Amino acid sequence: MRRYAPRSGIPTGLEARRVRIRRSRAWSFLAALFVPTALLFLSPSLLGEHPGNPSAADLGTSPSIQIQGFDVEKQKVAVTDASTHQPVSVAKGENFGPWTLMAVIEEPEGNLAVFEELMDRRGSIIYVDKRRVVLNLPKSLEPTSAVPGTLYRGRTEEEIAQSKNDILGQELLAGTADPDYGAVAAALPPLRVPSFVGTRQSDDKPTFAFGGFSDEIYVDLGKLFSGIRDARARNDVWEGLVGGWLPVNRFVFPTSERGYWEETMFAEEPGHFWTQPVWYRALLVDGAQLKEAHYYYHHLPFPPRGEPAPAEFYKALYHVHAVWSRDLNPPMKIDVPDPSLREFCLHALVMEEITRVGDHPKYGYPPLGGINVFGGYGYNNVDTFQDTFNTSVVAFLEWGFFDVAGRYIDDYFTNSVRDDGSIDTRGPEIGQYGKMLAAVAKYYAYTHDDKLLRKHKKKLQAVVELFRMLRKQSKEVPSSDITYGIIRGWSEHDSSLKIDPYRFMQPHFSNNAEAARGFHDLGEVWVEMGRRLGDVHLEKEGRDMLQESAEIKKEMDSAIDRSIDPTQQPPYVPAVAGDTPTYGKERAYMEMLESAELTEKQARVVTDSLAARGESLFGLPRGGQYYNGFLDFGPAYARLLYDWPREFLLLYYAHRAHIYSRGNWTAVEGAKIDGTLAGPYCTPSEVSIPTFTKWMLVFEDPDEPVVWLAKATPRVWLEPGKTITVADAPTRFGNVGYQLHSDIDQGKISAVLHLPEGYRAATKLRLRVPGGKVLSTVRVNGAPWTDFSPEREVVNIPSGREGKITVEISY
Repeated sequence: MRRYAPRSGIPTGLEARRVRIRRSRAWSFLAALFVPTALLFLSPSLLGEHPGNPSAADLGTSPSIQIQGFDVEKQKVAVTDASTHQPVSVAKGENFGPWTLMAVIEEPEGNLAVFEELMDRRGSIIYVDKRRVVLNLPKSLEPTSAVPGTLYRGRTEEEIAQSKNDILGQELLAGTADPDYGAVAAALPPLRVPSFVGTRQSDDKPTFAFGGFSDEIYVDLGKLFSGIRDARARNDVWEGLVGGWLPVNRFVFPTSERGYWEETMFAEEPGHFWTQPVWYRALLVDGAQLKEAHYYYHHLPFPPRGEPAPAEFYKALYHVHAVWSRDLNPPMKIDVPDPSLREFCLHALVMEEITRVGDHPKYGYPPLGGINVFGGYGYNNVDTFQDTFNTSVVAFLEWGFFDVAGRYIDDYFTNSVRDDGSIDTRGPEIGQYGKMLAAVAKYYAYTHDDKLLRKHKKKLQAVVELFRMLRKQSKEVPSSDITYGIIRGWSEHDSSLKIDPYRFMQPHFSNNAEAARGFHDLGEVWVEMGRRLGDVHLEKEGRDMLQESAEIKKEMDSAIDRSIDPTQQPPYVPAVAGDTPTYGKERAYMEMLESAELTEKQARVVTDSLAARGESLFGLPRGGQYYNGFLDFGPAYARLLYDWPREFLLLYYAHRAHIYSRGNWTAVEGAKIDGTLAGPYCTPSEVSIPTFTKWMLVFEDPDEPVVWLAKATPRVWLEPGKTITVADAPTRFGNVGYQLHSDIDQGKISAVLHLPEGYRAATKLRLRVPGGKVLSTVRVNGAPWTDFSPEREVVNIPSGREGKITVEISY
């Protein structure tokens, strides 16, 4: 897609009006203070039953506030003082220990008091009934600026940008230890990414520039309060989320060491189609004291309306939590030593959903226009971008959201794919056609839902016939021609926008690579469905496609071998047979890597060549100052497939730190080494970390019946006392789960595997332990076990094993 340059400029606004807020005389601190922890919704089989009530979510360790009575009308509560055991009256805006009463609300299950910890800028919002805390919403916060002198690992920005080698990546991979996330993150500035809020129901996606700024489009609290404007002008803005993973953005604008303005915003659920109501909150805090509180609904109030009652804001926030806890409770559960990772992944999936309108895809947020506002990819003629379809379907499948993935497939093939296999899009990408076949095949492999595939069989077969036609055309040159058998077509969507666009209909190797993968995966599906349905024609079609897949790959291999230039060091492989100039070369390489159709040697030639020619940064695709986010699936997948775990972790950390904003976790198409943006938010980038995380934890060999567990997890995750837990992870062999617990200081790792009934895959359990420990003995279900590799840190479990399997590993 097109790259954009960022724009800046924030106008001044109105002065704040002062509101005095009373403070309670009650100063007894609570017996137990809240420590935010993520509730991980793990399955009963692994971590015990979790109540299904949404209000029970995200409690963690909560304060013991005992409420004796609620006064909704006067907005106050009677709370038991922990030291005197006597009731204390606390009114809205007053403190009780470290907690400030924000509102008293009425809900169907009863009255609730809303408290917030304001002195700690990462404190929580809690909802309390007479018995307990029923909802705990932690607040995250990250800076949007780096400390001067800490970037680029002691080098200059120009040195990094002009280097042909991946200097930073080489330094971070030096030695044998895993790369460190903190070091990777510190290498480049944090991104300042425009953020947005929205709902699945609305076509309106209110979008805001740095620090919640909006140029005459949506409510901008900086135009009301000078403290917000001043902090923006200093670039002293912190970003975060409320509720761990909810689509609730917050911005903190420091005014002093103790003081700050905070803005919180979220979209009301459900949204309205034409316009999306938004809730805003502005707080001025000094230490633990709330000095001002303002609430706005959708627009600034105008007579006869005033500011909404605070209770309405907190009722709406409570409802947003209930909606998303119900609708995005992932079938796959993870509990890993990085407590934010699950929340990061869920937030990314939420963002993908609210970018859409219903099930209709959108590549990004709206192109706002106006003055000094960053452009976006929400315009309608990129809705049918194949990358959006492929990456979103796969991400939701990998987390077990089969219903969501099925709806996305149905929407796309119903409304965007024509009967002849063409797509209603401006620039069809030939490699992505192959990925479409593979994505639909993955849906069937995980769900065995033949109804959806039978519904769209005609269009799927039309795509297959399109490839056959293009392949036939590719053989119209002499068989001695280096391009013989290499499918011609656009690699990049934007090729269609260039002068003389058809000159880019080139024999990209990626066209063959993705076609071979799509034919292979869908061919296997047709064979299985044909057998199940007694459809001999469908079964034969599947077998034909498997044969064609092998032939397409063979022709690609021959052309690649003839195209590699071994006189260059490292050897150079072009993206196009014959090395004809093209548009979308970087994409072609990434698709080659993701297809799993390259040999490991071919993949290494590609990655080494990119890294040595200024086209890779931490493993991310790069061109000079620019590095890419939305095409990173290929290099991530290849590093896992070919078992390069340290290189995978470097890319994984870099993508998380330098493609997403670090506070509100919004991902961009691309960025620059100086921390500015080279492309706006887009959904393929947003869903990348959820997909990479699934692959890191549970990875399937694409061609063999082999499932890897914990193939590339960081070594620090198996430090003493730490546990990695995964439940109900989808594979084409059924859902798998495992738990690894480390007592490595005592020379032991214990594992419990959960393999489904009828499981017919070999399992490879990877144990990446810290400290250079060498695996010595293994016991499986209590019996000695010899099928393991100390060099590869792998315990092998053969096909045919199912159910619960215990593994004890000694070092």
